Amino acid sequence: MEHVDAGALVGWKANDLGSRIILTIQTMHRSEDDENELHERAVMLDRNQAALLANFLYELTGQSKPRRRSFLQSLFGN
Repeated sequence: MEHVDAGALVGWKANDLGSRIILTIQTMHRSEDDENELHERAVMLDRNQAALLANFLYELTGQSKPRRRSFLQSLFGN
Protein backbone atom coordinates (compact mmCIF):
# COMPACT_ATOMS: atom_id res chain seq x y z
CA MET A 1 0.00 0.00 0.00
CA GLU A 2 1.24 3.50 -0.83
CA HIS A 3 2.06 5.98 1.92
CA VAL A 4 -0.62 8.67 2.18
CA ASP A 5 0.60 12.13 3.17
CA ALA A 6 -2.29 12.89 5.55
CA GLY A 7 -2.62 15.96 7.71
CA ALA A 8 -5.14 18.48 8.99
CA LEU A 9 -5.98 21.36 6.64
CA VAL A 10 -4.98 24.62 8.37
CA GLY A 11 -4.92 27.15 5.55
CA TRP A 12 -5.15 27.86 1.86
CA LYS A 13 -4.81 30.65 -0.64
CA ALA A 14 -5.46 30.99 -4.35
CA ASN A 15 -3.60 33.01 -6.95
CA ASP A 16 -5.51 33.88 -10.12
CA LEU A 17 -3.33 33.54 -13.19
CA GLY A 18 -6.04 34.27 -15.74
CA SER A 19 -7.00 30.93 -17.28
CA ARG A 20 -5.42 29.00 -14.38
CA ILE A 21 -5.46 29.16 -10.61
CA ILE A 22 -2.70 28.13 -8.23
CA LEU A 23 -4.24 26.72 -5.06
CA THR A 24 -1.76 26.56 -2.18
CA ILE A 25 -2.82 24.24 0.66
CA GLN A 26 -1.23 24.18 4.11
CA THR A 27 -1.53 21.07 6.28
CA MET A 28 -0.28 20.26 9.76
CA HIS A 29 1.36 16.87 10.35
CA ARG A 30 2.59 15.16 13.49
CA SER A 31 6.13 13.86 13.08
CA GLU A 32 7.58 10.73 14.64
CA ASP A 33 8.92 12.75 17.61
CA ASP A 34 5.44 14.28 18.25
CA GLU A 35 6.40 17.67 16.83
CA ASN A 36 3.99 19.45 14.53
CA GLU A 37 5.19 20.08 10.99
CA LEU A 38 3.58 22.46 8.51
CA HIS A 39 3.54 21.22 4.93
CA GLU A 40 2.62 23.39 1.96
CA ARG A 41 1.64 22.15 -1.48
CA ALA A 42 0.74 24.15 -4.58
CA VAL A 43 -1.68 22.72 -7.14
CA MET A 44 -2.37 24.30 -10.53
CA LEU A 45 -5.98 24.08 -11.72
CA ASP A 46 -7.72 25.35 -14.79
CA ARG A 47 -11.00 27.21 -14.21
CA ASN A 48 -13.10 24.16 -15.08
CA GLN A 49 -11.27 21.99 -12.54
CA ALA A 50 -11.73 24.70 -9.88
CA ALA A 51 -15.48 24.85 -10.58
CA LEU A 52 -15.79 21.05 -10.48
CA LEU A 53 -13.91 20.92 -7.16
CA ALA A 54 -16.10 23.66 -5.69
CA ASN A 55 -19.32 21.93 -6.81
CA PHE A 56 -18.08 18.59 -5.45
CA LEU A 57 -17.34 20.14 -2.04
CA TYR A 58 -20.74 21.86 -1.92
CA GLU A 59 -22.49 18.57 -2.67
CA LEU A 60 -20.34 16.59 -0.25
CA THR A 61 -21.04 18.97 2.64
CA GLY A 62 -24.71 19.51 1.84
CA GLN A 63 -24.12 23.26 1.65
CA SER A 64 -25.91 25.34 -0.94
CA LYS A 65 -24.00 27.31 -3.51
CA PRO A 66 -24.02 31.08 -3.09
CA ARG A 67 -26.78 32.70 -5.10
CA ARG A 68 -25.61 35.05 -7.78
CA ARG A 69 -27.25 38.45 -7.37
CA SER A 70 -28.73 40.16 -10.39
CA PHE A 71 -27.52 43.57 -11.47
CA LEU A 72 -30.65 45.23 -10.05
CA GLN A 73 -30.27 43.39 -6.73
CA SER A 74 -26.70 44.63 -6.40
CA LEU A 75 -27.85 48.20 -7.11
CA PHE A 76 -30.76 48.19 -4.69
CA GLY A 77 -29.39 45.84 -2.03
CA ASN A 78 -32.02 43.09 -2.28
